[in-house]
Amino acid sequence: MHFSAVVLWFVLSLTPLAAAAPGLSRLEIPQAAQPRLTTTTTGRVYLAYANGNTAYVARSDNAGASFAPAVAVATVPKLMLGLRRGPRVAAHGEDVTVTFIAHELLAVHSADGGRTWSAPVTLNSVPTSAREGLHDLAVGPDGRLFVTWLDMRNGKMELWGMESADAGRTWGANLRVYQSPDKSICECCHASALFDAAGNLAVMWRNEIGGNRDMWLAVRPVGTKDFGPARKLGLGTWTLKACPMDGGSLVALGGGNFGSVWQRAGEVFFCPAAGPEIKLGAGKQPLVTVAGGKPLVLWQQGAVLAAATVGESVELLPATPDARFAVVTALPAVHGTLVAYETGPAKSPRVVVERR
Repeated sequence: MHFSAVVLWFVLSLTPLAAAAPGLSRLEIPQAAQPRLTTTTTGRVYLAYANGNTAYVARSDNAGASFAPAVAVATVPKLMLGLRRGPRVAAHGEDVTVTFIAHELLAVHSADGGRTWSAPVTLNSVPTSAREGLHDLAVGPDGRLFVTWLDMRNGKMELWGMESADAGRTWGANLRVYQSPDKSICECCHASALFDAAGNLAVMWRNEIGGNRDMWLAVRPVGTKDFGPARKLGLGTWTLKACPMDGGSLVALGGGNFGSVWQRAGEVFFCPAAGPEIKLGAGKQPLVTVAGGKPLVLWQQGAVLAAATVGESVELLPATPDARFAVVTALPAVHGTLVAYETGPAKSPRVVVERR
């Protein structure tokens, strides 16, 4: 589809979220997949998604109440999508960066709030080493970016990363974040990266040691150059001779502590910074943010998107039908959240965005 037609299609399908009923406000984007959201400290929201081999970004200046027409940021051969593959977006001030994988890990940058974009630059220094297509992008409180990805440059899957100290305008050198002492890390589960408000950086991935495919975490304290020792998350373990294709999500809990959500043997767990994991229910593909001072977790239960808050107890929230690969961002200015997910036929998906 021609870009101008896509923009017109987006405009016609967009419903101002503020005008709809509370809790049901939504917009739909036809022929769109693998959404991602990021929110700046000023409340501006960016939505990234893909249609075929083109990555798009739409901007909201009113905390997701409405979005401007989407802009095509790049068209590349064989843009990788599905199972948490697809574009990632990070923003700080007027600087916006989108990363995606098409054989190589690529980045584009905007210095004017997403209106115009640079040509793609390749981030992985060894050709095709990022070909699995799974990565994540995090932005710090000072605009620093960190991208992490599954990398095959040494013949087995490792976790690599690199940093931009200037909000995505330039990038530093590739660095190895983690190498499993036993063969490789899990081959097809996406990694997660997250800065907290102080600038501490956490990275999470699914490991493979002794046949166990458990989630592991490493933290780089603010002001340091290296990650601390990697540690396994949770008390249980998962012996599995296959990749579950499910990498979980991170949340900042304050004080340099990070919580996480992930799947083990078809059950979803929330894991606080210390202590045992907390079972939330059956499902897969969980993600988490903080809303109303509590971790808010979303996950798939078949064709239903389940939700719960985690405090002194687990409070289940109303489920959303026909939803997959959800993402969520908190909207502190309006005391709510913005959720985006895929829905519809797998060969012709659409993206739904809801303000809750």
